[in-house]
Amino acid sequence: MQHQSRQLPDGSTALYAWFEAMHTRVDLLLRKKDTAPSSLLETAEAVRALLLRLEQAGNRFESDSEISRLCKASVGMPVKLSDDLFDMLRLALHYHSTTGGLFDITVNTPGHTADTISNVELSEAERTCTLHRSGIVLDLSGFIKGYAIDRIKPLLTNHGITDALVSLGNSSIMAMGDVPGNVKDGCLTTSGNDTADRRHIINPLTGEYVCGQGSAQVRTASGAEGEVMAKIKFIQQNT
Repeated sequence: MQHQSRQLPDGSTALYAWFEAMHTRVDLLLRKKDTAPSSLLETAEAVRALLLRLEQAGNRFESDSEISRLCKASVGMPVKLSDDLFDMLRLALHYHSTTGGLFDITVNTPGHTADTISNVELSEAERTCTLHRSGIVLDLSGFIKGYAIDRIKPLLTNHGITDALVSLGNSSIMAMGDVPGNVKDGCLTTSGNDTADRRHIINPLTGEYVCGQGSAQVRTASGAEGEVMAKIKFIQQNT
C-alpha cells in the first residue's frame, strides 16, 4: 500500500493511501485529531483487508471465490454461506424486487429470463443458498463496490475516524465528516459506458446490452443503493 501523511494546521493528521482491490484502484483520505500517522495507516490496512475479503466472497471471475463455488454446487443442494456473501445476496434479491426486475444478478446466466432469479433461494435461518437450476451465474460486479462502501463506513467509525473520503474506481465514492463550511455525508455513484463501443450493462427485461456512450450519477446515503439506482437510471436513459 502506498501512502502519504501530513500534519494539518488544526493539529489533526491526514493520511492519503491508495492500492488495488476488486480489480480497481482504491483511494482513501482519512483525517483524525490527536493521532499518529501509523494509527491511520492501520485503519487503511483494515479497509484493504475488508475489501480483499469481500472480493474473495463475491468475485465471480475468480474460480476459487465463494460465489464461484456456489454456482458450481449441485442443483437443489443448500450451500452454507459466509455472512458476507449471504448479506450481499440477500440485499441483491431485495433490490431485484423493489426495482421491478431491472436489477438482476442472474442476468448473465445462459438463457436468462425474467424468471431466472426465482431459482435462487436463501434461507435466513440456515444462512444457506440453494440454486434450483443448473448453469446459474450470480454476478455481483455492479453491486459489490457499493456494498463495500457501506461496510467501510462503520469500520472507519469504529477506528475513531469521523472525516474521510473513500473512492473505489472513481465510480463509487463515499464522504463522511466535516468539509470546510459544510457537513457532507453520503455516496456518489456513477454507472454507464465510457466509450460508444463498450458493452457491459444488460437490460434484464430485454436481454439486450445498453449501448451508447454516457453515464448516470446518483447521490444516496447507501453505496449499495447507489450502485443499483445509478445502473437503473442509465438503463432507463438509454431504453
